[in-house]
Amino acid sequence: MLMPEIALFSWPLVVLILFRTLSPAAAVATAIIAGYLLLPGEPSINAPLLPTIDKDSMPAITAMAMALIFAGTAGHASRASRARSGPTATILPGWLPRTPVSHLLLAMLFIGSILTVLTNGDRLVYGDTTLPAIQLYSGFSAILTSLVMLLPFLLARKFLADDDGHRTLLRILCLAGLLYSVLVLYEIHMSPQLNRMVYGFFPHSWIQHIRGNGFRPLVFLHHGLWLAIFMAGTFLAALGMTRLSSGATRLRYLAAAGWLFATLALSNSFGALLIAICAGGLILAFPVRIVLLSTAVIAAIMLTYPVLRGADLVPVDRIASWVGTISDERRRSFVYRTANEDILLEKANERPLAGWGGWSRGRVFDEDGRDISTTDGLWVIVIGRSGWIGYLAQFGLLGLPLILLAFRQRARGVGAPTAFLGLILAANMVDLIPNATRTPVTWLIAGALMGRLELSSSRAAARSGDAAPTADPPIADAAPTAAGPEPRLSPQYSARYTRQKYLHERTDS
Repeated sequence: MLMPEIALFSWPLVVLILFRTLSPAAAVATAIIAGYLLLPGEPSINAPLLPTIDKDSMPAITAMAMALIFAGTAGHASRASRARSGPTATILPGWLPRTPVSHLLLAMLFIGSILTVLTNGDRLVYGDTTLPAIQLYSGFSAILTSLVMLLPFLLARKFLADDDGHRTLLRILCLAGLLYSVLVLYEIHMSPQLNRMVYGFFPHSWIQHIRGNGFRPLVFLHHGLWLAIFMAGTFLAALGMTRLSSGATRLRYLAAAGWLFATLALSNSFGALLIAICAGGLILAFPVRIVLLSTAVIAAIMLTYPVLRGADLVPVDRIASWVGTISDERRRSFVYRTANEDILLEKANERPLAGWGGWSRGRVFDEDGRDISTTDGLWVIVIGRSGWIGYLAQFGLLGLPLILLAFRQRARGVGAPTAFLGLILAANMVDLIPNATRTPVTWLIAGALMGRLELSSSRAAARSGDAAPTADPPIADAAPTAAGPEPRLSPQYSARYTRQKYLHERTDS
């Protein structure tokens, strides 16, 4: 049996090896995804004023540290890392997004964390239960926690911004799903025991993973629902790579997609399976433009879902009746979830701006102090804890890149890899309505899409001649010669270089 502490604190060594052997893009993606899949859910280190160190934060923190070491801190990759990244890799300058919308959302996220602390300095008393006030020093911890949560987003925005980075991420997701499917199938047949066998504990309720005459696998994740939506994403990644490939490679990805779909179908998670079928149909049957528009619609619905839900514009009763045609047990589960959402949303509306904060302050208690609420969907958790400011900030960082990329596709040259990656994110966002399945992998994909939006803006500005360079353009490794290859320039300098090259050739002639 492997001690969970050994696995958790050995991960920096794994990340170091990844950054020394892979390109920055592949190293970042592998470090975040593999850490999420393999590290134990326990233990978690909770030091005063510092963010929690656990399976979600350790890979992100160590990946950021290695990125700073191997890629430099000045916004451009070192000579060695550029050589590993290949001729088509694009590494964006700086570590923070540079689009105005991202500036606004990041400001809302961090300012909202402070406002949550400032507006929750009161104790809450419900019968025999007393919930503590949030102290001022918690504001610093809340900001650090938000920053650590966003590290996969920031890393992906820098190293996985272009089409080549998106293809890399799709391939790694597909490969991760195939490797993980061996463990998934073992638990489907033998019961969910791997976490107990390897790390010595079971991370959730056993009864929730018995489904009829079978089992719902979870391997090393928090819950079987988390596993199911991840496997759905890997299935969509394999389908996306099927459309992006040709010949024998296309057949291999198609076979991988079939294998992953079969694994997902056996995992006893109806919601993730339904999402995968609908999203997979979009990939197979529709052009890239329709896929992008679909992701934009999903993102827009998610951004406004609490309003729609509170205004009774979501046909809850009709959905419950439809679910009842599949299974009465599923109908009862759905009705129970929506009833809890109603009382939690009513409680959230008492402090709509910045929410109730942590310590279960956003939950509902009866007169005797008993907790009578169950929180499932991430949307109601976030709006109850962080209010509308936190909700729009977090879901805006996930959804707004999908909306902007869809409506600027032609102007920005958004291609199929970005569309398929965006559909995986949109599928995950749909699952955030009934479940809290936002993970570091979710932020990784969102960061890659935000980087693509920023890269598109830079190219559009370069084509129009609006980019105003402030320094010499960064060139690959050597100055061009008359007979040598042309240098690979950052997008904002490409227009100026093209104009200078044209004038030089015209003068020579």
